[in-house]
Amino acid sequence: MKKNLRLRAAPADQRGAVSVVVAISLVVLLGFASLAVDYGYLAYSQRRLQSATDAAALAGAVDLWTKPWATAASNAQAFTAGQGNTMPGGVNPATATVTGLTLSSVTLPYKQAASGYNGIKVTQQASVPLFFAKVFGMNSQTISATSVAGAGGGAEPALYNVMIVLDTTRSMSTTTDSNCKNSKGVAQTRLQCAEAGALKLLTGLTNAGDKVGLMAFPPQTSSTYNFSCSGNSATIAGSYSASGASYQYASASSGYLGSNQQANTGSAIVQALGGGSCGGLPAPGGLGTFYAQAITAAQTSLAATAATESPPGQNVIILLSDGIASSTTSQLGSTYSSTYGSECQAAINAASAIKNNTGTLIYTVAYLGGEAASAPSCGDGNDKLTACNTMESIATNSSYFYSDTCANAAGGTNSLNTLFGQIAYSLTKPRLIPLSAS
Repeated sequence: MKKNLRLRAAPADQRGAVSVVVAISLVVLLGFASLAVDYGYLAYSQRRLQSATDAAALAGAVDLWTKPWATAASNAQAFTAGQGNTMPGGVNPATATVTGLTLSSVTLPYKQAASGYNGIKVTQQASVPLFFAKVFGMNSQTISATSVAGAGGGAEPALYNVMIVLDTTRSMSTTTDSNCKNSKGVAQTRLQCAEAGALKLLTGLTNAGDKVGLMAFPPQTSSTYNFSCSGNSATIAGSYSASGASYQYASASSGYLGSNQQANTGSAIVQALGGGSCGGLPAPGGLGTFYAQAITAAQTSLAATAATESPPGQNVIILLSDGIASSTTSQLGSTYSSTYGSECQAAINAASAIKNNTGTLIYTVAYLGGEAASAPSCGDGNDKLTACNTMESIATNSSYFYSDTCANAAGGTNSLNTLFGQIAYSLTKPRLIPLSAS
């Protein structure tokens, strides 16, 4: 029995060899475990660096449309990994590189952006300390992250309350705009072009609660009138000073889109803009152009809408006009006759009061195709302002001024087929885009 036990026992030298193998295996396993710890720390640091770089790109993109490049770049730097406690202990981020981009893939044109750019690129590196890899002579590892963001015009996640103010006076309906053609290549009137553009704007907004209404001048007599293809036309007021005169043709609501993000042809504003069974709101004539009070009325209506919301939405006025004021003193009436010869300045003053005292954004679109390239005078009498300068002054700033003719529009002369896509996009938020975007 003892002999069998001796035969089954491992030789002493073999027992020693097993111990060596086990020891080596433990060392290898500990080495892999140590490297895994270092790798995990690298991966965690990489994620933190990428998150900070994404945040920096978005922070800068928010400012591209309305602020100078220096402001956008500074705000981007403020969100990089080197600011605050954004990185794990011991990780040392280098100063980020922030670059402005002029991208054709972003709807907002860079020439119209106050910063001169419609995209921003942020690149950053960081040195990550290694712990167990030091035994292999590796004390640290460099990681990097890059983010690209495209500009949007909206800086806050608020819904929008939009009031479109449409010029339906004679000059808008009788002048053909050579810069605005329909699908058959036929030039449309300024009014047709404005209505088609505004209809395109509606489908570029969101069906999640944005409210859009329509006002038009000259004013009509009913304060409760809503346009309908099957209804009666509005009765135009005798003057801009007439008691009870109203500019509203469709109250601000969110029913302008169907479930498929297409225009709801049953909506008053869609019908008024030509999206229903009729040709849209006609130019009733009767009065010349005076739009200062229409701008004020739009703000009053938007303020009332916002007062019912919690939190209140972002108010927006979009003025569509040729910018040419042409009313007589009798058409202006007793309240506004004193502005004759300075109707354009009166509109600028009305807009300035809104811009200085509220957060309302004002967009203007000047339809002047068919006029001389230098653009006509804005008013009559002693008014020396031009239509282009007036429409620019009414807008929040030059980035919010669009035109088919006016050279002082921030992006120069733009195709009227793309203007409203740009406006709709400017009411959206900046977003991260692929690094390969151009």
